Amino acid sequence: MGTHRGAGAALAALLLGGALACSGGDDSPGDTVGDGDRYEATIRRTEGGVPHVTGDSIADVVFGQGYASGEDRTCDLADQVVKIKGERALRLGAGEDDANVASDLAWRVMGVYDRASEDWPDVSEGVEELVTAFADGWNAHLAEVGADGVAGWCRGEDWVEAIEPLDVYAYARSITVYASGGQLVDYVTAARPPGEQAPPADDADDDDTAGAADDAAADTAGDGETATAGPLLERPVASNGWAIGTDRSANGGGMLVANPHFPWEGELRFWESHLTIPGELDAYGVQLSGLPGIGIGFNEDVAWTHTVSAGNRFTAYRLDLVPGKPTTYRYGDEEREMTSTDVTIEVTGDDGEVEEVTRTMWSSHYGPIIDVRAVMDIPQLGWTEESALTYRDANIDDDEILDQYLAMVQAGDLDELIAAHEEHQGIPLFNTVATDRSGRAWYADTSATPNLSPEAIAAFEAQVASDFLVGAAVDSGLVLLDGSDPLFEWVDDEGARDPGLVPFDRMPMVERSDYVFNANDSYWVPHATEVLEGDYSPLHGWAGTPRTPRTRENAVVLDDTSPEGPSGEDGRFDLDELADAALQNVGFPARQLRADIVARCQATPSVAVEAQVTDDGTEVLPAATVDLTEACAVLDGWDGAYDLDRAGPVLFRELLSQFGGEAQADAGELWAEPFDPADPVGTPSGLAAAPADPNAPDPVLVNLARAVQVLDLAGLPVDVPLGDVQAAVRDGERIPVHGGTGLDGTTNVVGRGGLASYSILDDEIPDLPSGDYAPGSGLGDLDGTPTYGIANGTSFLLAVAFGDDGPEAKAFLTYGNTEDRSSDLYTEATQRFSDKGWREVLFDPEAIEDAATTTLTVRA
Repeated sequence: MGTHRGAGAALAALLLGGALACSGGDDSPGDTVGDGDRYEATIRRTEGGVPHVTGDSIADVVFGQGYASGEDRTCDLADQVVKIKGERALRLGAGEDDANVASDLAWRVMGVYDRASEDWPDVSEGVEELVTAFADGWNAHLAEVGADGVAGWCRGEDWVEAIEPLDVYAYARSITVYASGGQLVDYVTAARPPGEQAPPADDADDDDTAGAADDAAADTAGDGETATAGPLLERPVASNGWAIGTDRSANGGGMLVANPHFPWEGELRFWESHLTIPGELDAYGVQLSGLPGIGIGFNEDVAWTHTVSAGNRFTAYRLDLVPGKPTTYRYGDEEREMTSTDVTIEVTGDDGEVEEVTRTMWSSHYGPIIDVRAVMDIPQLGWTEESALTYRDANIDDDEILDQYLAMVQAGDLDELIAAHEEHQGIPLFNTVATDRSGRAWYADTSATPNLSPEAIAAFEAQVASDFLVGAAVDSGLVLLDGSDPLFEWVDDEGARDPGLVPFDRMPMVERSDYVFNANDSYWVPHATEVLEGDYSPLHGWAGTPRTPRTRENAVVLDDTSPEGPSGEDGRFDLDELADAALQNVGFPARQLRADIVARCQATPSVAVEAQVTDDGTEVLPAATVDLTEACAVLDGWDGAYDLDRAGPVLFRELLSQFGGEAQADAGELWAEPFDPADPVGTPSGLAAAPADPNAPDPVLVNLARAVQVLDLAGLPVDVPLGDVQAAVRDGERIPVHGGTGLDGTTNVVGRGGLASYSILDDEIPDLPSGDYAPGSGLGDLDGTPTYGIANGTSFLLAVAFGDDGPEAKAFLTYGNTEDRSSDLYTEATQRFSDKGWREVLFDPEAIEDAATTTLTVRA
């Protein structure tokens, strides 16, 4: 126990939560690749293709991890290095609608690679050594097989080439801005002074190689008819995290469920590995593809997971411009000039000729100018003669993340894990949920958060309630402040990681002996019966607001100590019970409302509905009298679980879809009792009463009738099992997938959005359904079959328990480690998840050696 504490600074290169594991040496039979005496590691692959990497030093192990990562995921890192360098247009051409041009311009303006380059000479010796080791391992694999021999979608591409250690370091730095500057790429390239904005897209020159930026600007310069496309900030990632303390653990040791809901395609997929220095370090888990270390997982003493924080990683500022000077803005009693930078990128044309394209990009003292009118058709959110938008990024200078996870991987108990957060404050955008062998459970939101003064917070909160623009921005995930008023500058407080951030002693956190959890709502509800109150900034997320159905379902599952509950008669989880609870798949709205809906439709088994038409007058669903008898019987016989064999999930989901956002909101046509901050898990509650006027349409029955019509339009019976409709396509095979959407309120979430930012060269990425059968419905057509297509959601699912003999765990990686879609492992991983066939995590050295399917020693 605790033998890994003395590894020292050399561990820093275990990026984003490094941790190490297993046993070994090179005494097992197997192949050997390479020679030399700088590195030596042994890679044993077990079920699922999981690599267990062992070596005599940190550098050895990370070299082996880099080699194994190259075997499985060459394309992810190669592609992302091209992206963050701003070289996609050079390497890949302008792209569809000049997307690569826009990407290059934005990443050059953000300057993540440049900042990493500036910081690189000052990184610790350990970080330099180990980032170098990972790059050397990745390069060793590439040298062994060549670009034509890689297993993934980039096979044979000339941009698949050896990388530098700086490339790996810069890519890690780019991950820190995922929820800030990385979300604003399109809006940076759309920003041009009013006199330079492009005409509407229909009038644009089709031969303009900088057309992506022009098209984005054209949307902002149009006639005001562009509709709001949705939330300003894409949130394709979510998660659940549970930590079970000694009071709810069968043997008293800590337990953890890690359940990140991430994309199943693109660079935001996880990669699973087990890393070991015998007698020093032993840990297991996942990391984002192309990065060293372990970001979510466990060692011998502690286990941790992350969920994406509901807080804000940047603030946007609206600048009042000086009349007649579109690049000059007011700041208090003075005028300030924007700064301009000429950004030149290279674009390879269809003829192979390379052309330079130069754009002038603008910044305020806060950061880059942005224009978001392509998404929110509000003139004040673009660059006009009167105003402009800019932002300040809380993570652009996050160079502490390596040291943060160095300390985390050395943690021998929860105190040491907490101390890592306090000392480094390097977590960029995540809540942390953690436990240790002794059974302590901890939740914290220590992600980088802008620090506003109490006066600024009060002014902002007042504006949210009174200013339409500020309120609309908040609804779209944006904190919008008056950038011409110095009141809204970030405040420098002692103890913060960087100037202008909230220091550790003002971050929300709580420790309990029963359990804590997070499901992407704010810090306010970390437990079913305890709210976390304190003087916390609203930029950490809003308190006193309704929770999502998923948060409420997490709370109900964890707080249920009844004999019939998921923790059994004793109310204390063992590992199997905890794993089963994670895939219970009950939807919270169904749990709360199904019986009342059944009673309502049994009393009125037929309902007349008017035609449903779109805003342009197109009829979607016809006027009809709909018989609800069969639908009512289906819901009556359903237990509320979104499992493959259940009839009811599809019908109920379509019912909720008809209510839209109200299915998750406050009292209205669906919920009867309004949200009460004194009972955030229990409210809103109850089914809304039918109208008092017997001749008035009952929204509950009307929407149930609409759901029946949608299924009829799709050619589906109302009792269609979920497994017949919800599926992922893997190497041409349609695999049923259980679980629900955020609307359904299940803990196990699956969906079809958020493919992240691949180069889109991969023609093999599975098709997703096209269109919807009706507005709001997720049902689309896939090869002639009505389908809820799955390409996002539960990705790595881990259940771990600490016992007298150390940690015991089971896991899924729903899409598998390999990016080779012709490999059996690619399809088997998803099929295993479909079957709920948990894979035992092999942590014992002898078990690993016995179970190894291949053994490879790599040297350099």
